[in-house]
Amino acid sequence: MTTRPKVVWLHSLARSGSSITVYAAAAPWAHVVADEVIGPWDRTGEPYHYPQAQAKLVESFKADNHTLSDRVVRKTNDLFGQIAGPSGVVISKWPHLRPSPEEFSRAFEGDRRAYLIRNPLHRLNSLHKRGWVKSIGAQQDLPRFKQFGQWWLKQPHRLTFDELQSDPRSFYTKLFTAWDFEFDTSHIDQALAYMDANYHDSSLQKSDQSGANVLSEQDFAIPSEAIDMYLGDASIVELMTELGWSIDPADYGGTPVSVGG
Repeated sequence: MTTRPKVVWLHSLARSGSSITVYAAAAPWAHVVADEVIGPWDRTGEPYHYPQAQAKLVESFKADNHTLSDRVVRKTNDLFGQIAGPSGVVISKWPHLRPSPEEFSRAFEGDRRAYLIRNPLHRLNSLHKRGWVKSIGAQQDLPRFKQFGQWWLKQPHRLTFDELQSDPRSFYTKLFTAWDFEFDTSHIDQALAYMDANYHDSSLQKSDQSGANVLSEQDFAIPSEAIDMYLGDASIVELMTELGWSIDPADYGGTPVSVGG
């Protein structure tokens, strides 16, 4: 059994900015990123090169009904020990809905974690723009987002994609504090430099596209029924209003709300 390093977690849903967040956060110290190592994919090949233990972990996670069973936790901790670099810190990115925050807290007691959320219609549009329709769950992913939104609201360390874009210095200050990192302005500068130099389409897949021009927030491909579904849900509207996200369908390519008449 290898020694377990310090492990911190970022929880989100896919297309919420988790990739650029964790890789930029790791850059100042050359921390290792554990990029969705618990599943659902074998990532022992390009571009991750995780040890074979990662593929075995995925098999166990699937066999145990995607729960954090004792053997899944044991294999996860062993993998963290195998991939940890000289810094002794591993940043684990988890952009999936299950297991719950309570399960993670019990399974990985003491690990620091933060939760990242994005405007649900911008996130859904990003999935549609990329043709990731197989990743979209029932009812245009509405139940999945509602569950994550409820979890996000209960967490002590909450982040938004908006702040990552508009005030990344504040964003990384909050994130490093949540993870109990020792840092100063130079570390934040290095994280921002990484952001400026890199754009992550997803995970380690990079492109030359500028992260400052987020197409999924300007060019819309969401079905109109999806817009109506989200903006017709009271809990979604309440969350979006609280976070300052527009609830006008016209801002997502939908039909403007008629006034009067």
